[in-house]
Amino acid sequence: MSGRLVQLVTDYGPGDLAFAELAQLLELVVPDADVRLTTVPAFDTLAAGWCAARLALCVGPPGRLVVLDVAASGGARQCVGRARDNVDVVAANTGWAWSFLAGEVSGPRFLEVPAGNGSLRSPQLLAEAVVRVSNRQPHGVCEPVPAEQIPPIPESVVAFVDCDGSIETTIAYAPGAVGDRMRVHIGDFAATARVTDGRAPVGQGALALRPGVRPFSALTVGGGSAAELFGGPRGGAPVALTRPKPRLDGRGSRPTPARDEPEKDVSER
Repeated sequence: MSGRLVQLVTDYGPGDLAFAELAQLLELVVPDADVRLTTVPAFDTLAAGWCAARLALCVGPPGRLVVLDVAASGGARQCVGRARDNVDVVAANTGWAWSFLAGEVSGPRFLEVPAGNGSLRSPQLLAEAVVRVSNRQPHGVCEPVPAEQIPPIPESVVAFVDCDGSIETTIAYAPGAVGDRMRVHIGDFAATARVTDGRAPVGQGALALRPGVRPFSALTVGGGSAAELFGGPRGGAPVALTRPKPRLDGRGSRPTPARDEPEKDVSER
């Protein structure tokens, strides 16, 4: 890899003109930029904030830049925060963009860049913010973002759905002992999952509740898609866990052995 790695998190894809325009601007302000794109659903600042935290806090080349561009209100100001290894994050203070990062970075602090002019996005203003950070312009960094302006991470919701159908949640791990069965409810769907430690492989078609990105839990299906099982939930959808009631045998005296496979007939309307 040559140049500076720029991890771009957006709610538009590589075929969108907005990406082409922003990529061109980033090449101007960050010479030899190596731009990588991660996409989230439209207006989903929760997923964008989750992705930004993972990219900024995981192991990677020092000095990389994480930039969020998710459609926001026109009055949102651009901010910067610095993680370990001189990793900079640039994002507007909108929605949950900073919620996963606020306690992990130095900052965030407002940047001396005009707020939006009422449009949902402005590649030019975002590029102005990036150039201040990339060039280490001390006069471009202003006061800290007040803590009350950064909403806390919502509890027990869908945070991000990966392309393989894994569902990252904000449920703290571990909700039960390894091997426990938990009933998982998301919207109109419910299924039974096994709590795992993430080490042993998940059986074909089995739903697992495993460690996700620290300190949260994730839902995966062996050889399948947890997102498909739960009807394609969007970011922010509540996730509820309950312990399934024991099933009695024909004499009503004791539970029957638990099944390993998830309950596919999951609609609960």
